[in-house]
Amino acid sequence: MKHVEELKKKYQVLEERISKFITEHSGVVYVKNSGDIAEGRIFTWAVISSDDKVLQAQLRLDYVTISELARQRLEQIHSRYIADFDRSREIVLSYIRQDSMLLKILSLEAAAEVAKNEMRLQKFLLT
Repeated sequence: MKHVEELKKKYQVLEERISKFITEHSGVVYVKNSGDIAEGRIFTWAVISSDDKVLQAQLRLDYVTISELARQRLEQIHSRYIADFDRSREIVLSYIRQDSMLLKILSLEAAAEVAKNEMRLQKFLLT
């Protein structure tokens, strides 16, 4: 059980780092003519600076490492939620990689909150 608590603490630290990366080192841009394909405005991630790309790569590596340990834990306890964990993990990775369109995202804070909620779900699944 001690291992799970340590993993949850690492998740908490990483959750804050990811949130900070999204809100302080990222940007979004409006997809021109997106109103033609969906109601409202659609945004995509803006290109980040070289320094931020280094930060992004380290964050991704740290997240993959921690989430892989979490997944191994779920396998050890024969969790029935591994598929849910994998889906949630992909969402967080997508927000770190910034390789998808953001449909109707209202702010970077809202984007960070999506990632944080997914990480909270992953922590919950560990128990």
